[in-house]
Amino acid sequence: MGDAAHTIHPLAGQGVNLGLADVASLIDVIVDALNDKKDIGDIKVLRRYERWRRADNRSMLVAMDSLKRLFGSDLLIVKELRNVGLNITNQLTPLKNIIMQQAMGITRK
Repeated sequence: MGDAAHTIHPLAGQGVNLGLADVASLIDVIVDALNDKKDIGDIKVLRRYERWRRADNRSMLVAMDSLKRLFGSDLLIVKELRNVGLNITNQLTPLKNIIMQQAMGITRK
């Protein structure tokens, strides 16, 4: 459902992660609205949720589309650069950890 909701290519199940983060964020927004005695259907309340999730959703969409294009290319130079990039990323543990955390959605703001 997350893949469909975000019209994202189903690479690595990132639509599911986005969907779960969407739910968690929406719950936070609704709880805050209820605590402030606001209507949870008010456009201002819903806009807060939209603004919160927009950046994460857009960046993941761009990243997954880029990966799809990168790994879908048959150009030799692209394949070689891709392999070099993967090897470098694999050797840089802090960078690899950041990428993995972002992909798992555990860097929530």
